[in-house]
Amino acid sequence: MRLDALFLTGTALAAQAPPVPAPSLPPASTAPATAPAQEERRHPRLPWEQSAPLAWQPEPGAPARETPAPPEASTGPLRAELAGDGSLRVIDGRGLVRLQAGLPGRPLRAWRDGGVPLSQPFGTWLFPMDSPLAGGLGNLQWVAPDFRPYLRGLLWLLEDGEAFLSVAHPATGRIIHLPLPPGRVFAVRFLAERLEIRADEVEKGAPRQWSLPWIALLPRLADLGPHPAPPKVGTALSPFPNG
Repeated sequence: MRLDALFLTGTALAAQAPPVPAPSLPPASTAPATAPAQEERRHPRLPWEQSAPLAWQPEPGAPARETPAPPEASTGPLRAELAGDGSLRVIDGRGLVRLQAGLPGRPLRAWRDGGVPLSQPFGTWLFPMDSPLAGGLGNLQWVAPDFRPYLRGLLWLLEDGEAFLSVAHPATGRIIHLPLPPGRVFAVRFLAERLEIRADEVEKGAPRQWSLPWIALLPRLADLGPHPAPPKVGTALSPFPNG
């Protein structure tokens, strides 16, 4: 009887004891989910990293075309200063800085207007205020036999790092970055109806020569034009602001 009583007492105490909780583990997805957000905050996207690819048209085996004579170089009160490290500033006649930006890499070659080659890829050049793009795309003849005169007032920069052709517009203080086709060591030609790119170093079997009609570049060139000012916000005292 004593053994039976002892056995029943131990069984009752075990039933009354609270269960021991299992150790909790952090969810496995917590660390990977927060890593990209932290990486994005730590490394914001650079302007040229936001440029969408262009629809370059390969021209395999295309014969070399004759490069027409470039248009005359423009001039004006705007001063563009490009340093060897790729830093660019545009200053107007009053001494105000209209553009301060950097290129993806160091400048290798530079052109102005519709393809006028510059002797050095860095220096100081003068640009006009009344360039065609300063008035928007409406000032351009999209189907002109030679589109290069409508590129007056632009600065084209080829750099050595990330395969971009950067285009600055001193009259509006804006800059865009055009991704180049696959390859390395690029040559650029400004033809009457298109922009042509030739790569000296490509993968085996890949085309060396690419082109893009000027009309296909108009959506990108539009970003160099004037941007409309945002509408004024009304207040309690002036719910309908003028202008």
